[in-house]
Amino acid sequence: MRKYWTICLLTVACTALGGCNQMGVKESPSFAFEKVRDQFAAQSSYAFYGRTKLLTANSANANMVNFSGRKDGEAEYMNVKISVPEEKRVETLSLLREGSELYAKQAQGEKWQRVPGDGMALRQEMDNWSPRFCFQQMDEMKKGIRTLPDENPEDDLEAIGVTLDSAKLKAWLAAQMQEQTASGSRIQSVAGPFAKHKPQLKLAMQLSDGGWAETSVSQKGASIQAKQPQDVKTLVDQMDVEAEYTIYYNKTTMLPTNMTMSIRSAYDLHDQRVKEHSQVETYLQNYGQAKPVPTPAEDGK
Repeated sequence: MRKYWTICLLTVACTALGGCNQMGVKESPSFAFEKVRDQFAAQSSYAFYGRTKLLTANSANANMVNFSGRKDGEAEYMNVKISVPEEKRVETLSLLREGSELYAKQAQGEKWQRVPGDGMALRQEMDNWSPRFCFQQMDEMKKGIRTLPDENPEDDLEAIGVTLDSAKLKAWLAAQMQEQTASGSRIQSVAGPFAKHKPQLKLAMQLSDGGWAETSVSQKGASIQAKQPQDVKTLVDQMDVEAEYTIYYNKTTMLPTNMTMSIRSAYDLHDQRVKEHSQVETYLQNYGQAKPVPTPAEDGK
Protein backbone atom coordinates (compact mmCIF):
# COMPACT_ATOMS: atom_id res chain seq x y z
CA MET A 1 0.00 0.00 0.00
CA ARG A 2 2.83 2.35 0.92
CA LYS A 3 4.51 1.62 -2.42
CA TYR A 4 1.22 2.36 -4.23
CA TRP A 5 0.88 5.81 -2.62
CA THR A 6 4.51 6.64 -3.46
CA ILE A 7 3.86 5.89 -7.14
CA CYS A 8 0.69 8.01 -7.10
CA LEU A 9 2.49 10.98 -5.55
CA LEU A 10 5.27 10.79 -8.13
CA THR A 11 2.70 10.64 -10.93
CA VAL A 12 0.86 13.72 -9.61
CA ALA A 13 4.14 15.64 -9.22
CA CYS A 14 5.21 14.89 -12.79
CA THR A 15 1.79 15.90 -14.12
CA ALA A 16 1.86 19.21 -12.22
CA LEU A 17 5.25 20.06 -13.64
CA GLY A 18 4.12 19.44 -17.20
CA GLY A 19 5.34 15.86 -17.46
CA CYS A 20 8.73 14.43 -16.45
CA ASN A 21 9.70 13.44 -19.96
CA GLN A 22 8.49 16.73 -21.38
CA MET A 23 10.62 18.65 -18.87
CA GLY A 24 13.69 16.81 -20.05
CA VAL A 25 12.88 17.67 -23.67
CA LYS A 26 12.35 21.34 -22.84
CA GLU A 27 15.82 21.57 -21.38
CA SER A 28 17.35 20.27 -24.58
CA PRO A 29 19.04 22.94 -26.77
CA SER A 30 17.92 20.97 -29.84
CA PHE A 31 14.32 21.25 -28.70
CA ALA A 32 14.79 25.02 -28.14
CA PHE A 33 16.22 25.45 -31.65
CA GLU A 34 13.36 23.53 -33.26
CA LYS A 35 10.79 25.56 -31.31
CA VAL A 36 12.40 28.88 -32.26
CA ARG A 37 12.74 27.76 -35.90
CA ASP A 38 9.09 26.71 -36.11
CA GLN A 39 7.77 29.80 -34.33
CA PHE A 40 9.76 32.04 -36.65
CA ALA A 41 8.58 30.17 -39.78
CA ALA A 42 4.96 30.62 -38.66
CA GLN A 43 5.18 34.44 -38.60
CA SER A 44 3.23 36.23 -41.32
CA SER A 45 5.24 39.45 -41.06
CA TYR A 46 8.31 40.94 -39.42
CA ALA A 47 11.07 43.46 -40.09
CA PHE A 48 14.82 42.93 -39.96
CA TYR A 49 18.12 44.75 -40.39
CA GLY A 50 21.79 43.89 -40.07
CA ARG A 51 25.36 44.24 -41.25
CA THR A 52 28.56 42.35 -41.84
CA LYS A 53 31.68 43.03 -39.80
CA LEU A 54 35.16 42.11 -40.97
CA LEU A 55 37.33 41.46 -37.93
CA THR A 56 40.57 40.50 -39.66
CA ALA A 57 43.74 42.59 -39.17
CA ASN A 58 43.33 46.18 -40.35
CA SER A 59 39.75 45.62 -41.53
CA ALA A 60 38.38 45.48 -37.96
CA ASN A 61 34.85 46.91 -37.73
CA ALA A 62 34.69 47.49 -41.49
CA ASN A 63 31.06 47.20 -42.55
CA MET A 64 31.04 45.78 -46.05
CA VAL A 65 27.29 45.15 -46.25
CA ASN A 66 24.33 46.80 -44.52
CA PHE A 67 20.88 45.40 -45.14
CA SER A 68 17.29 45.85 -44.02
CA GLY A 69 13.93 44.52 -45.07
CA ARG A 70 10.65 42.98 -44.11
CA LYS A 71 8.43 39.99 -44.77
CA ASP A 72 4.75 40.22 -45.62
CA GLY A 73 3.03 36.89 -46.17
CA GLU A 74 5.05 35.00 -48.76
CA ALA A 75 6.71 38.16 -50.09
CA GLU A 76 10.06 39.48 -48.86
CA TYR A 77 11.57 42.89 -49.51
CA MET A 78 15.21 43.81 -48.91
CA ASN A 79 17.46 46.83 -49.32
CA VAL A 80 21.19 46.06 -49.54
CA LYS A 81 24.02 48.60 -49.33
CA ILE A 82 27.41 47.25 -50.40
CA SER A 83 30.55 49.24 -49.65
CA VAL A 84 33.02 49.58 -52.54
CA PRO A 85 35.97 51.20 -50.71
CA GLU A 86 38.40 51.14 -53.64
CA GLU A 87 35.93 53.30 -55.59
CA LYS A 88 34.82 55.29 -52.51
CA ARG A 89 31.18 54.61 -53.11
CA VAL A 90 28.25 52.54 -51.84
CA GLU A 91 26.23 50.36 -54.18
CA THR A 92 22.53 50.28 -53.29
CA LEU A 93 20.29 47.44 -54.38
CA SER A 94 16.62 46.73 -53.71
CA LEU A 95 15.31 43.19 -54.00
CA LEU A 96 11.78 41.84 -53.89
CA ARG A 97 10.89 38.15 -53.80
CA GLU A 98 7.36 36.94 -54.46
CA GLY A 99 7.25 33.15 -54.41
CA SER A 100 9.71 31.96 -57.05
CA GLU A 101 9.87 35.38 -58.75
CA LEU A 102 12.62 37.87 -57.90
CA TYR A 103 12.67 41.57 -58.85
CA ALA A 104 15.46 44.13 -58.51
CA LYS A 105 16.11 47.84 -58.89
CA GLN A 106 18.81 50.34 -57.93
CA ALA A 107 17.67 53.96 -57.80
CA GLN A 108 14.57 55.05 -55.90
CA GLY A 109 12.69 56.19 -58.99
CA GLU A 110 13.46 53.17 -61.16
CA LYS A 111 10.98 50.46 -62.00
CA TRP A 112 11.35 46.91 -60.75
CA GLN A 113 13.01 44.53 -63.20
CA ARG A 114 12.19 40.84 -63.11
CA VAL A 115 15.28 38.70 -62.55
CA PRO A 116 15.30 35.67 -64.86
CA GLY A 117 16.05 32.17 -63.63
CA ASP A 118 19.73 32.41 -64.59
CA GLY A 119 20.26 35.63 -62.63
CA MET A 120 21.98 33.71 -59.86
CA ALA A 121 24.06 36.64 -58.58
CA LEU A 122 20.98 38.54 -57.40
CA ARG A 123 19.37 35.39 -56.01
CA GLN A 124 22.53 34.70 -54.01
CA GLU A 125 22.52 38.27 -52.71
CA MET A 126 18.92 37.87 -51.52
CA ASP A 127 19.62 34.57 -49.77
CA ASN A 128 22.81 35.78 -48.10
CA TRP A 129 21.01 38.29 -45.87
CA SER A 130 17.52 36.75 -45.62
CA PRO A 131 16.62 35.60 -42.07
CA ARG A 132 14.45 32.87 -43.58
CA PHE A 133 17.46 31.51 -45.47
CA CYS A 134 19.59 31.71 -42.30
CA PHE A 135 17.23 29.31 -40.52
CA GLN A 136 17.10 27.08 -43.59
CA GLN A 137 20.90 27.03 -43.65
CA MET A 138 21.10 26.18 -39.96
CA ASP A 139 18.52 23.44 -40.32
CA GLU A 140 20.38 21.83 -43.22
CA MET A 141 23.96 22.28 -41.93
CA LYS A 142 23.70 22.07 -38.14
CA LYS A 143 26.33 19.85 -36.56
CA GLY A 144 25.90 20.71 -32.89
CA ILE A 145 23.55 22.81 -30.75
CA ARG A 146 24.40 24.04 -27.27
CA THR A 147 22.83 26.23 -24.62
CA LEU A 148 24.82 29.41 -24.01
CA PRO A 149 25.27 31.02 -20.57
CA ASP A 150 22.43 33.35 -19.56
CA GLU A 151 24.10 36.78 -19.52
CA ASN A 152 21.19 38.40 -17.67
CA PRO A 153 18.86 36.07 -15.73
CA GLU A 154 16.53 39.00 -15.05
CA ASP A 155 15.51 39.49 -18.69
CA ASP A 156 13.39 37.31 -20.98
CA LEU A 157 16.22 36.37 -23.34
CA GLU A 158 18.01 33.08 -23.67
CA ALA A 159 20.63 32.02 -26.22
CA ILE A 160 21.74 28.92 -28.09
CA GLY A 161 24.73 28.29 -30.33
CA VAL A 162 24.34 26.35 -33.58
CA THR A 163 27.62 25.03 -35.01
CA LEU A 164 27.57 24.35 -38.74
CA ASP A 165 29.13 21.41 -40.52
CA SER A 166 32.35 22.56 -42.24
CA ALA A 167 32.07 20.10 -45.13
CA LYS A 168 28.54 21.27 -45.95
CA LEU A 169 29.63 24.90 -45.66
CA LYS A 170 32.46 24.35 -48.13
CA ALA A 171 30.13 22.58 -50.57
CA TRP A 172 27.72 25.53 -50.37
CA LEU A 173 30.51 28.06 -50.97
CA ALA A 174 31.83 26.03 -53.92
CA ALA A 175 28.36 25.97 -55.45
CA GLN A 176 28.10 29.77 -55.10
CA MET A 177 31.47 30.33 -56.75
CA GLN A 178 30.74 27.89 -59.56
CA GLU A 179 27.43 29.66 -60.22
CA GLN A 180 29.35 32.92 -60.59
CA THR A 181 31.80 31.31 -63.00
CA ALA A 182 28.97 29.83 -65.06
CA SER A 183 27.11 33.15 -65.11
CA GLY A 184 30.19 34.95 -66.35
CA SER A 185 30.72 32.50 -69.18
CA ARG A 186 27.29 32.92 -70.73
CA ILE A 187 25.31 35.89 -72.03
CA GLN A 188 23.52 37.51 -69.14
CA SER A 189 19.83 38.06 -69.53
CA VAL A 190 19.76 40.40 -66.54
CA ALA A 191 19.41 43.86 -67.97
CA GLY A 192 21.27 47.07 -67.28
CA PRO A 193 23.54 47.57 -64.27
CA PHE A 194 22.68 44.16 -62.80
CA ALA A 195 24.40 42.24 -65.60
CA LYS A 196 27.82 42.42 -63.91
CA HIS A 197 26.64 42.27 -60.31
CA LYS A 198 28.84 40.11 -58.06
CA PRO A 199 27.20 39.08 -54.80
CA GLN A 200 29.08 39.38 -51.54
CA LEU A 201 30.15 35.89 -50.49
CA LYS A 202 28.92 35.21 -46.98
CA LEU A 203 31.93 32.95 -46.40
CA ALA A 204 35.46 34.02 -47.35
CA MET A 205 34.27 37.54 -48.09
CA GLN A 206 37.55 38.68 -49.64
CA LEU A 207 36.68 36.41 -52.56
CA SER A 208 33.66 38.60 -53.30
CA ASP A 209 35.49 40.73 -55.87
CA GLY A 210 35.75 37.65 -58.08
CA GLY A 211 39.51 38.01 -58.57
CA TRP A 212 39.92 34.25 -58.21
CA ALA A 213 37.85 33.79 -61.40
CA GLU A 214 39.57 36.36 -63.58
CA THR A 215 42.69 36.09 -65.75
CA SER A 216 45.13 38.87 -64.89
CA VAL A 217 48.07 39.90 -67.05
CA SER A 218 51.40 41.17 -65.68
CA GLN A 219 54.19 42.86 -67.63
CA LYS A 220 57.69 41.52 -66.95
CA GLY A 221 60.27 43.06 -69.28
CA ALA A 222 59.36 42.12 -72.82
CA SER A 223 57.19 39.16 -71.81
CA ILE A 224 53.56 39.09 -70.81
CA GLN A 225 52.49 36.31 -68.45
CA ALA A 226 48.88 35.46 -67.78
CA LYS A 227 47.84 34.32 -64.32
CA GLN A 228 45.24 31.59 -64.70
CA PRO A 229 42.01 31.80 -62.72
CA GLN A 230 42.07 29.74 -59.55
CA ASP A 231 40.26 26.40 -59.68
CA VAL A 232 37.21 26.55 -57.42
CA LYS A 233 37.41 22.93 -56.28
CA THR A 234 41.08 23.18 -55.34
CA LEU A 235 40.58 26.48 -53.53
CA VAL A 236 37.65 25.20 -51.46
CA ASP A 237 39.18 21.75 -50.80
CA GLN A 238 42.21 23.41 -49.21
CA MET A 239 40.10 25.82 -47.17
CA ASP A 240 39.65 25.62 -43.40
CA VAL A 241 36.33 27.05 -42.28
CA GLU A 242 34.25 27.07 -39.13
CA ALA A 243 31.01 28.91 -38.45
CA GLU A 244 28.48 29.20 -35.68
CA TYR A 245 25.19 31.01 -35.27
CA THR A 246 24.34 32.56 -31.90
CA ILE A 247 20.57 32.96 -31.59
CA TYR A 248 19.01 35.14 -28.91
CA TYR A 249 15.30 34.45 -28.39
CA ASN A 250 12.46 35.48 -26.10
CA LYS A 251 11.85 32.53 -23.78
CA THR A 252 8.14 33.41 -23.52
CA THR A 253 7.31 33.75 -27.22
CA MET A 254 10.21 31.57 -28.45
CA LEU A 255 10.79 34.12 -31.23
CA PRO A 256 14.34 35.20 -32.19
CA THR A 257 15.33 38.79 -31.41
CA ASN A 258 18.78 38.75 -33.02
CA MET A 259 21.40 36.32 -34.31
CA THR A 260 25.06 36.50 -35.22
CA MET A 261 26.84 34.24 -37.67
CA SER A 262 30.56 34.13 -36.82
CA ILE A 263 32.85 32.78 -39.55
CA ARG A 264 36.56 31.98 -39.52
CA SER A 265 38.26 30.81 -42.69
CA ALA A 266 41.73 30.27 -44.12
CA TYR A 267 42.46 29.51 -47.77
CA ASP A 268 45.15 29.70 -50.45
CA LEU A 269 44.67 32.42 -53.05
CA HIS A 270 47.33 32.96 -55.72
CA ASP A 271 50.10 31.39 -53.62
CA GLN A 272 49.19 33.23 -50.44
CA ARG A 273 47.40 32.00 -47.31
CA VAL A 274 44.49 34.29 -46.51
CA LYS A 275 42.90 34.28 -43.04
CA GLU A 276 39.55 35.88 -42.34
CA HIS A 277 37.21 36.40 -39.43
CA SER A 278 33.83 37.93 -40.18
CA GLN A 279 30.41 38.25 -38.59
CA VAL A 280 26.92 38.73 -39.97
CA GLU A 281 24.60 40.37 -37.44
CA THR A 282 20.81 40.25 -37.95
CA TYR A 283 18.15 41.89 -35.76
CA LEU A 284 14.46 40.98 -35.93
CA GLN A 285 11.51 43.08 -34.82
CA ASN A 286 7.87 44.12 -35.42
CA TYR A 287 6.44 40.63 -35.53
CA GLY A 288 2.94 40.85 -37.00
CA GLN A 289 3.28 44.62 -37.42
CA ALA A 290 5.68 45.14 -40.34
CA LYS A 291 4.61 47.42 -43.19
CA PRO A 292 3.41 45.75 -46.41
CA VAL A 293 6.14 45.18 -48.97
CA PRO A 294 6.05 47.10 -52.28
CA THR A 295 4.72 45.46 -55.41
CA PRO A 296 6.60 45.14 -58.72
CA ALA A 297 4.20 47.65 -60.28
CA GLU A 298 5.21 50.33 -57.79
CA ASP A 299 8.02 52.77 -58.39
CA GLY A 300 8.11 53.89 -54.79
CA LYS A 301 10.21 52.63 -51.93
